[in-house]
Amino acid sequence: MPKPWEKFGLPKPKSEASRGPLSLIDYEIYSGLELPVGPFFVRLDGWGFHSLTKKLKLRQPYDKKFAGWMAAVAKTFFVPFNPTLAYIFSDEINFLFLKRTSFARIEKIDSVFAGLASSAFTKMTDHLAAFDCRIIPIPKTKIVPYLVWRQAECFRNHNNAWSYWVLRKQGLSPTAAANRLSGLKTTQLKKLCARAGVDLNRTPVWQRSGILLYWKDYQKRGWDPIKKKGVTVSRRRVEIDWSPPRFSKEFFDKLITYK
Repeated sequence: MPKPWEKFGLPKPKSEASRGPLSLIDYEIYSGLELPVGPFFVRLDGWGFHSLTKKLKLRQPYDKKFAGWMAAVAKTFFVPFNPTLAYIFSDEINFLFLKRTSFARIEKIDSVFAGLASSAFTKMTDHLAAFDCRIIPIPKTKIVPYLVWRQAECFRNHNNAWSYWVLRKQGLSPTAAANRLSGLKTTQLKKLCARAGVDLNRTPVWQRSGILLYWKDYQKRGWDPIKKKGVTVSRRRVEIDWSPPRFSKEFFDKLITYK
């Protein structure tokens, strides 16, 4: 008789659960799933953040305090997990890893990343928050197109968010505002906002282009106690870029020299 994981064509479980005559570890059918070798993204999305932003009494459509919390959440992952970069917009964080490490079990990555992000945001705001998590294995040739895609989504989200709140402040209900915006093109959204005094080409860059975190090398002066003289050592730190350019191969190739 086939094992439960064999029935679904899945690899043998790798759970840390106890084994023995009472064990039902064979039913932990997803615990053997691991990342394929190669680059991958881990994407975190806020869960139920629409109601959370109300509890936090944030400015609409954008509040830099919230963006700062998201950047701080992303930064907490750099030392323990060493991603190449993190790209943020709205309540979404994308981490890029250029290669698989020994931390490769999909269940583990999904649960640990979602748990760490949720606890970090909750601690910062003193409001219960939750993130979901997904993993996207990707060939090297698709890394930049993936980032271009997410940045395009950031721009689309920016235009829709501003347009929606322009209509809300004019007295439209949530449903009426959403219906009014349905099917409108970018040029139409810009005209709608312009009539209300909002120039979508002059909003803060982080609202239109997102926020980028990456490792950056720097030189630090120190003291060599053995040679008893000053020395310059190379260190790295997490850089937070609030005005990243549009993603391109040239920009990415320059960026990963900091990995």
